[in-house]
Amino acid sequence: MRVFGFSALAVIVQSLPALAAMVNATGDMPSPDNARPGSGAPSEQGLHSRSFFYVGGQYVVEEGQSRFIDQMYVERLVPAGGVSQSNPMVFFHGGGASGTTWLNTPDDRQGWSSWFLDQGYEVYLVDHTSIARSPRRTNQPARDATSAEVASLVFTKPEERALYPQAVKHTQWPGDGKKGDPIFDAFYKSLGPIVTDFERQQNAMRAAGAALLEQIGESFLVSHSFGGLFPWLIADEVPDMVKGIVSLEPVSPPFESLDGPMPFPARQYGLTDAALTYSPPVNDPKVDLPNEKVGVDRPERRACRLQTAPAKQLVNLKKVPVVVIVGEASIHATYDHCTVDFLVQAGVPTKFIRLEEIGIFGNGHFSFLEKNNIDIAKVAKEWMDEQTKTKDPKAPKPSKS
Repeated sequence: MRVFGFSALAVIVQSLPALAAMVNATGDMPSPDNARPGSGAPSEQGLHSRSFFYVGGQYVVEEGQSRFIDQMYVERLVPAGGVSQSNPMVFFHGGGASGTTWLNTPDDRQGWSSWFLDQGYEVYLVDHTSIARSPRRTNQPARDATSAEVASLVFTKPEERALYPQAVKHTQWPGDGKKGDPIFDAFYKSLGPIVTDFERQQNAMRAAGAALLEQIGESFLVSHSFGGLFPWLIADEVPDMVKGIVSLEPVSPPFESLDGPMPFPARQYGLTDAALTYSPPVNDPKVDLPNEKVGVDRPERRACRLQTAPAKQLVNLKKVPVVVIVGEASIHATYDHCTVDFLVQAGVPTKFIRLEEIGIFGNGHFSFLEKNNIDIAKVAKEWMDEQTKTKDPKAPKPSKS
């Protein structure tokens, strides 16, 4: 049984007046070019009902006063036409973002959550613990959002300075990609601080994510960038509740920090800072999880840090199918093969999709917000259909835009 917390008014009811307004004087639907951030123009989001609730966390008592910590905000979206897919989808945002990143694009086109609602999925958007609508204690360490200059340099206009060879291929960001452009500004306004007690947050997310799946049932977990840490931990905790993991450019490669302007600490358990279940067991990762550099390090294809043979196996994660998807022009195109190699070495069934190899070109790190974002959503759905054995023969093929 699925049990939920606080409810909001159905978006279906709220949307009826707007639905009429979506038809202009000629009886046509408005062009996406007229839908700009903050313009008040109607966007392309599907009708749905909405509710929200919190999972995970616990009370702490300090000086005789009780407070709740480490809870996770969850937004539940149900398609107006009813749920036709057997497994819900849970979305995990990237570092500095929130669950809103999946709703609509910065230029107000249809986002992934809305498109998957139209395909009949029940959708859950979370805010990571201690982020956005998941309350953060005032004494938790954090760092400011990525600067607008760095966001442009790495995410939205990497082709301008081309810090890595693939950057010159970037073509899919809508708008100029720099501060002052209204689409960039709409994107950048959504970014906020990142908590930096990583191991604590990962353990809180492991518990909250497992609690959510116990509540809603076996689900697909979809993540982007820094949010890619959490499906590994949740699947390790409750592997039988995870139908599959769709990982869009997971945070930097195993055991290493991202080289560049936004470094994260190297992760002691390979994929994560918090413990994962290995066989043979890992008690002290510095001793029990030796690793070594493999391959020639080149700007366009980085060398990888993998386990020293014989490799320990991720005994719970190996029960869960994984797909890693990377854009042609993203900085992750230089190193996401390392995450895939690590997963395969540890026994995890993993598929690697480089978008350019299937005819989808020009994407940067935020591919799910870019001009061809729905083409990429279709790629993810095709893989999920394979996992559920209910592949839709009418599903459109990705374009080569």
